[in-house]
Amino acid sequence: MAAELCENGEAVARAAGQLSSRPLGGLPAADARHHAIKEGKMNDEHYTGLIAEWYDDWLAARTDDVDFYCTFFDRFRGRVLELACGTGRLLLPIAKRGVVIHGLDISEDMLHVLRGKASALQLDGIEVYQQPMEDFSLPATFDAIFVASGSFQLLTLRESAMRSLRCIRDHLAEDGFFLADIFIPWDAIVARERSAYHVTRDVVRPDGKRSIVLERFTIDLPLQQKLGSYRYEFYDHKRLVSCIADDLAIRWYWKDEFLSLLAESGFSRVETLAESPLYKEGHSFVVKASK
Repeated sequence: MAAELCENGEAVARAAGQLSSRPLGGLPAADARHHAIKEGKMNDEHYTGLIAEWYDDWLAARTDDVDFYCTFFDRFRGRVLELACGTGRLLLPIAKRGVVIHGLDISEDMLHVLRGKASALQLDGIEVYQQPMEDFSLPATFDAIFVASGSFQLLTLRESAMRSLRCIRDHLAEDGFFLADIFIPWDAIVARERSAYHVTRDVVRPDGKRSIVLERFTIDLPLQQKLGSYRYEFYDHKRLVSCIADDLAIRWYWKDEFLSLLAESGFSRVETLAESPLYKEGHSFVVKASK
């Protein structure tokens, strides 16, 4: 990516100066929804219906995060909780290795897909909870809690992130730890906005059904948010049978900023796992924080 690498407040200011000549622009039709997202009202109805049904198809080609977390938890003997576990794209491969793992997600439709896949794989005993990751209450503690693939970044306000981190710490066993990976959307930050839809996913199933995902976005640099508008098109062969338009925002965290949040939340030892294949200096990082 053709961008300066930056991970602190001073670098944010430099980035703002570099980009200030470009108009912020906006997506008028989505202004009200984007305002709600910017105020921290997470869109908890996004991953439902056909979006939940096609989610695994869209991410089938991505394996780096699955490989990392499966390797990390291989032969792990404690109890694990995955936050924002979705359809079980990571959870189920980890469970297949004999790890005791449970999941939490806000979307019942995503969890429905997960349960169906677990049943087909004859993986019994996996508990899943439909609760928000910024405010959950479970009847157990865990030796490890993780949130993968930038899902923590769906919490767009610092206050929501702090609530989540404190909640995570409260649900860890005494020797437990938290694991997360975070990315910085540099391509979008540099572009500042994309007012026209462009295709990000295009998948055809063997039965001829097809889905296309299109995105447009604006960047709010002071709030460190990417405000995306998405269009999901679903086809039966060449016939458009359904179309969904919805908004979704993510917030990026600079590495030093996220490490400070963890320390402020009460974690005793915080470290970056620079040897992880998901770690790319200035672009993405993996953190481990002990209770």
